[in-house]
Amino acid sequence: MIKSSGIESLLKSISFSDVPPRGEDQSPDSDSVENGSRSSDSIFSQLLERIVQGGGVKVGTSADALISMEILLENCPDAILLLTSGGEITEANPAFCSMYGYTRSELVGAPIFKLIPESYRKSFSDRLDQFRTTEANRHGGADDIIAFRGLKADGTSDSMDCLLSSFDDGEGRGVIAVIRDLSFDREILDQLRASEDHYVALSETITEAIFRLDEDFRILFVNSGVKNTFGFERDELVGRSFMRLFPEEVFRRHEDEFKKYFVIDDLDRSAVGLKRTIELIGLTKNRGVAPMEMSFGNSKEFRGRTLTCIVRDITQRKIMERRLRHLAYHDKLTGLGNRDFFNEDIKEMLKEPPWERGDLAALLFIDLDGFKNINDTFGHAAGDELLVETARRIRVCLRDSDTAYRFGGDEFVALLPVIREVRDAAQVAERILHAIRELYELPTQVQGQARVGVGVSIGVAVMPEHGITAEEATRSADIAMYCSKESGKNRYTIFDESLYARSTQNWRLEQEMRSALVKGEFSLHYQPIVDAEGRILGFEALIRWIRDGKEVMPPPAFIPIAEENGIILPLGAWVFRRSMADRKRLEERGFRRLYFSVNVSAKQFERGDFVESLTDAIDSARIDAAHLTLELTETLLMRDPRDAVRKIAAIKKRYPKIRLSIDDFGTGYSSLSYLSNLPVDSLKIDISFVRALHREQNRKVVNAILNLADSMSIDVIAEGIETASQRSYFRERRCHAMQGFLFGRALPIDELERKLDSLRPAT
Repeated sequence: MIKSSGIESLLKSISFSDVPPRGEDQSPDSDSVENGSRSSDSIFSQLLERIVQGGGVKVGTSADALISMEILLENCPDAILLLTSGGEITEANPAFCSMYGYTRSELVGAPIFKLIPESYRKSFSDRLDQFRTTEANRHGGADDIIAFRGLKADGTSDSMDCLLSSFDDGEGRGVIAVIRDLSFDREILDQLRASEDHYVALSETITEAIFRLDEDFRILFVNSGVKNTFGFERDELVGRSFMRLFPEEVFRRHEDEFKKYFVIDDLDRSAVGLKRTIELIGLTKNRGVAPMEMSFGNSKEFRGRTLTCIVRDITQRKIMERRLRHLAYHDKLTGLGNRDFFNEDIKEMLKEPPWERGDLAALLFIDLDGFKNINDTFGHAAGDELLVETARRIRVCLRDSDTAYRFGGDEFVALLPVIREVRDAAQVAERILHAIRELYELPTQVQGQARVGVGVSIGVAVMPEHGITAEEATRSADIAMYCSKESGKNRYTIFDESLYARSTQNWRLEQEMRSALVKGEFSLHYQPIVDAEGRILGFEALIRWIRDGKEVMPPPAFIPIAEENGIILPLGAWVFRRSMADRKRLEERGFRRLYFSVNVSAKQFERGDFVESLTDAIDSARIDAAHLTLELTETLLMRDPRDAVRKIAAIKKRYPKIRLSIDDFGTGYSSLSYLSNLPVDSLKIDISFVRALHREQNRKVVNAILNLADSMSIDVIAEGIETASQRSYFRERRCHAMQGFLFGRALPIDELERKLDSLRPAT
């Protein structure tokens, strides 16, 4: 097939006679190639342009003209038919045959009307008649484009545009028809419409409001979700300012930020500090203001720069966030803030410390005294009720600016962010003391309602004197609170540096005790217990700490600290094992009738596995439990009398002959009803009564204890006997046994063995 670059000149001038004859140089210039490659430069569009400008198609009769016509037909991307004025097809180019499925032989000689449905034939025929009846060449204008349905070879039809123009080929006047298939344009249009429909449909499935804005913040498009979000109908907003949906001061505050989203796309926003979402207050039609969240798409160029954004109402989310925050920062039982909330509040306070304005702040650490007894005696429901009521009483004692927190268990904290002087904090502490001293009405399973009382120990730290950070102030208040407990409880203590020094000393002592357990610095000494005649009945095991191999630490110097920090548990377990091993040692030396008396700490006894640990120690030592006495303080037993009865009954069931002695009797205000339920074997009169027998009131207490024990057939042991007169007093009143320096000091096991050996009768 002949190809010619000269066709570009032909297309531009629409004068076929300008095409050079075949055989001459037809190399295209770069502009021709570039222009020829663009579909917009089709014969149809150029021919139309030429016609509109008043030109036409001129075809000469020379061989060159015929060659030019052949080149046009062969290379033109548009479909072309040559017709007689009567409508007979004289030529069809390859583009037409390919587009409509006909062969050239099927077309040449056939009437054009064969390709046109009957309903379109008359208008096409009328147009051809105009060409046949016109004397001169007719070159129609843009209005001469005929739109009709064309029949394809497969029987289908498509919309077509046809541009007609006359030409003279030397044998008569003919008509050239340039035809364009509109199906592709319609497909694009349908796709665009479908795309728009899909966009609208998609936007309508989203409940949030979708906006398209121009750079003046005029609303170009909005979906129906705007009704749910703002309460407006779409036609109330399209064409209006986006600013009407926000309080003016809110919009102005964010306006410059909004403008940045028009010019910075999503991928680059984080790099310049733009957020993916913005939270702000929106202005609804009927509900007033509401919290909103706005997110942005990329901006587009469409009749100016436009930006799509989505706005959602986050009222419910904010409500849920507040609920979750409340759960995260508040104690579920009492409703007070928890430790995390305290940390947040004090951190906020320290951003602008009150002492920079000449004021002070204070922390109060509040710990209930005796709460565990209430919890264990009356049950957890009663304990919870007590905590709830305590929280209420603490709140009542505080000002509106103060806040109370529960750190867990029976530990509370009050933050006073502004006080004028230390006395203000002391007054709050006093109010709390008085409020909590009032009896509580608690539900119980057995008694219905019970009136009970608890005490409270309070530690006060004043900022900045006792710390300028949360950690320092918390430590100071905590130390002061423990000082209140050590000083007798049910009081408040204001922190001072001496308390810190004592606390530091106790901490160091605690660390030394832990090390002493590992290094074996603890030992047991045994003090004799004698009858009225001075005969040895047994020995009480007393712990000693040989500190650093030199200093002997008496129990009162370290046992309270061991009780407080929990070291008493491993220490008590060691005492069990060591004392029973020593008892076995004496038994093997022939001293079988002597018993050992071992003290049991409160923390040991309160453990759920106390009975099992005692059983393990006795069985491991393989001693007769009849030669073992357990000493428990009266205060310990009265903490939870029912639990004490249960555990002692379990021990007695396992070892019927084991003995139980109540130590320090007379100081714990025990109930006679509980005392009668305990399988008690002996009472030890507290040493404080023995040392002060010269006081008539003490003698009355001692005589009452002796009479009580006699009436219940319980033995009595008087400890702390140091003088002959004291011994005579108890001997005259038929006291069963006595103990004290008068009868001998406590000795380590080796010395005790030698002492006992020396007392053996000569053989």
